[in-house]
Amino acid sequence: MKRISLLGLFILLSLPIFAQVRLDLGIDIPRGVGAVSGNEVLSDPEVNKFFTDYIFPLPEAGLYYQFGEHAFRAGVGIRAFTLIIATIYWPNAYMEADLGPLTLTAQLGGGFFGMYALGQSRFESGKVFLPDLSLWYRIGNSFRLGGGAIGVMLPESTAMGFLYYLGGKFNILFK
Repeated sequence: MKRISLLGLFILLSLPIFAQVRLDLGIDIPRGVGAVSGNEVLSDPEVNKFFTDYIFPLPEAGLYYQFGEHAFRAGVGIRAFTLIIATIYWPNAYMEADLGPLTLTAQLGGGFFGMYALGQSRFESGKVFLPDLSLWYRIGNSFRLGGGAIGVMLPESTAMGFLYYLGGKFNILFK
């Protein structure tokens, strides 16, 4: 067990040698919610009408160690959503592939969550995971417009809830 712990610590401390630091700052605007259960996609038209009628922007941030610089990239770090007075954050990993001017991004995070609200912090762990699949149109080197869906996976549940969104974000690399 000690050898595995030392190996894990060595890998963690070696990450900055082989990676770049990446900061993502963006806004996601939910457009609807639903759930996938078996082969069915479930959705409530009244709830989705709310997201169609009203714009509810969610600021998002991510700080990652990124590996790769060209058509395929991957990274590990922390992702956060904020409602101005409250912020929730969790460990996150992503993979990206450039397809011409488009970028396909797959993310998976969760297992551990932190929350900061009104000067107080709280940490929770659990078997809750947040997959995210999105497609972005790159404008320049650092700005993207696109959309995607973020899910909520609970191991005890037979359904997976999701929220689909449109958004824009900046990806800033520190070399």
